Amino acid sequence: MAPSRLLGQVDGNFFVFDPRSVSEAQDWSYDIISYTWGPKAEKYDTGVQGVHWHVKLHEENLNQIKSFMVCREVQYLWVDALCINQDDANEVAAEMARMHEYYTGAHKCHILLLGMDEVWNPHDLVGDLRFIDHIQSYMHGAALASEARLTEALTQQLQWWTDTTWVFGMSKPAARAAGVELGVLNCYSTSVKRVQSLFNHLYFSRVWTFQEMLLGKNITLYAINASTKPTPIGELGTWMNLATEAKDKAVKLYAWIERSRVVKSTAVDDILGFIEDDIVTLDALQVQVRGVNAARTDIVSGGPHWWRDNHRGIANVFSAISIRPRECWERHDIFRGLLGVFNGLFTPDEMRRELEGTDIDALSFAFFKQLSIKTERAWTRLVTGSRERGEWDWIPVIANHERLLTTDCFSGVVDLGRLKPNGLAMVAASTGIVGSPRRYMTLTPHPKSDGGKGFRFIFKGCNCGKKVRSGLFSREPIHTYDQRVRVVKDQTGRTLVQCATILACIIDPGGDIVEYRRRLLRKLQPWWDISDRNAKPPGWIDRCVSGTPWENPDRLQMRVHNRSMDLDMEDILGCGSRLQNDTTANITCELRADCGCVVTAPFSLMLEAIAAVQGGVLGGDSATLDHDGRITLRDGLGLAQVGDVGKAFHLVAFHGDVGSYRSYASRCRSTRVDERVAETRPWPSGRALVREDFRHDFSDMMRDYGYIATGAGNLLICRNRPLGRYKVVGVCIDGPGAMASRNPPHLVTLK
Repeated sequence: MAPSRLLGQVDGNFFVFDPRSVSEAQDWSYDIISYTWGPKAEKYDTGVQGVHWHVKLHEENLNQIKSFMVCREVQYLWVDALCINQDDANEVAAEMARMHEYYTGAHKCHILLLGMDEVWNPHDLVGDLRFIDHIQSYMHGAALASEARLTEALTQQLQWWTDTTWVFGMSKPAARAAGVELGVLNCYSTSVKRVQSLFNHLYFSRVWTFQEMLLGKNITLYAINASTKPTPIGELGTWMNLATEAKDKAVKLYAWIERSRVVKSTAVDDILGFIEDDIVTLDALQVQVRGVNAARTDIVSGGPHWWRDNHRGIANVFSAISIRPRECWERHDIFRGLLGVFNGLFTPDEMRRELEGTDIDALSFAFFKQLSIKTERAWTRLVTGSRERGEWDWIPVIANHERLLTTDCFSGVVDLGRLKPNGLAMVAASTGIVGSPRRYMTLTPHPKSDGGKGFRFIFKGCNCGKKVRSGLFSREPIHTYDQRVRVVKDQTGRTLVQCATILACIIDPGGDIVEYRRRLLRKLQPWWDISDRNAKPPGWIDRCVSGTPWENPDRLQMRVHNRSMDLDMEDILGCGSRLQNDTTANITCELRADCGCVVTAPFSLMLEAIAAVQGGVLGGDSATLDHDGRITLRDGLGLAQVGDVGKAFHLVAFHGDVGSYRSYASRCRSTRVDERVAETRPWPSGRALVREDFRHDFSDMMRDYGYIATGAGNLLICRNRPLGRYKVVGVCIDGPGAMASRNPPHLVTLK
């Protein structure tokens, strides 16, 4: 069936019409576009015949769409801004319900990258990346090209890359001093940056375009700007493959340079450092691309209702749309923007009734409830708690926040198990956790007082202002260092490692400090401004503190409870962690231990620090892929949400001694300053994060606790009486090895 409206053009004259009113029998062949509307614009009259309402699409963007139709000789095109009356709520709902039909029924889908100034041919990039492979097969990483018996054509191409605009991260003279072929470096860097640049376009950060990218057929990308004609830049599949090819060449180039040298110079280390940074970025891009490809395969092969029985495919769609947070103008569009993918999930009437307004918790509840009913599976997220609704309590709570939320709300979506009547879920869980939960730390997110600027780390040990034993009968004061210290550029790496060391001693005192900070900083992926590449050498996490007491710190001599600092790392530009985005950048977290130690740090650093504990289920790879390329996210993004600012979370432990912090802090004062401080009590283990309203006291001795292994992390559950139903109360920080339970996995009922 044809769409209810199409945009037509004849000799540059444009009109919108209803093809069904012209001829029901005619097979209308039409194309469809996927694009971004750009910034909000005042409504205006387009002057297009058949468009009797005012539109919000920027006039410049509309003109570029018209130019595209004329240049590419497209006669009929479906354009949402002109083919849907956005002022008619009934029409909008009816048309949204047909998105799958429209995009899969179109002859071609054209992705218009509006405002894209630089244009590259992907086939040229394929050739350039193959050229790098070819050169490596002829010569090793320290050879002279002139002596490598290259063909004349290869020699000329290599020289062209040497002489053309230099884009590699370090200066040309410095790269020449490393003895690595300049043409190879420049060709590699140019190709990689072009691939990265395309996927950094605004198009790949919007909610609606994600759906359109999954549903469209025969997709071709076009670069469009105000000064040039629309230029085809290749098929979507080609660019998807280029993301993988670019990573392949980065890994190969790194190995090619490294294996040809027994001893590496500083210049070589610098080159490897730049390539190492590319590998990290390209790895994340490749995961996104494979997730999108897997989703397209599931949708195409499964048909309009592919999602009704493809549960791993559903989880992958949520992971793929949230691995890079996507935005939209209206809150309800976060959910409406997926209704073409989940075709038939909501009828137009249900959409108007359930997916309207700005209450993100109500929207989320309606969406996950409907998805669970239609699939007969219980869909939830890895979050710290649920709400007492009487039924459907396992559906997560999403706190409302003044900032427009992103697709982060789909992070960690998991299939708990079979849905039962009345909103109950039958799930596999390990129950009978030994011990009872005892609180020992509190985490509280706050808005940044400086408006989100800087990367500030504040620590005040509980012994500051007190006295420590310095001799047989003498004591000396423990100073408090609470003056803000500016950490600039080249000292940032070393300072980050020191901060990670403090966090290790507070959050994971029984673990390996060096391994902890490696896990933490590799997941955080900070990048900062430097004036000299030596400030961030390969393996910087270890190298920046090499030769100092921080290199292999003795936890028993650290006396972290006696320390204090206020460090403002103002040259940190951002973090690769998914926990760092435009919304969370404005949040800082305070972590307060029962002994009185207080850490204040950015949201991303603090949440990654909690997830990085030894043996934790969240501290490994942020994203993993199954054999078909489907993504599973495991990064703890749901532990605390932007809407939880001002609310408290408690760290509880089932095992160990929660009084060990106070005991050890006391020994840090009473033990002579030149002696190691002995640990006399076991540190807390079997740890979990719960919400501030969670309580466990003497009246709860009959409670039974357990956990559900979801793949994205483990949910902590409990029931108050032996025959009662379980409910979600938190998220486990430690893995199954530290959560000793009496009962192996078995089916339980979750309310």
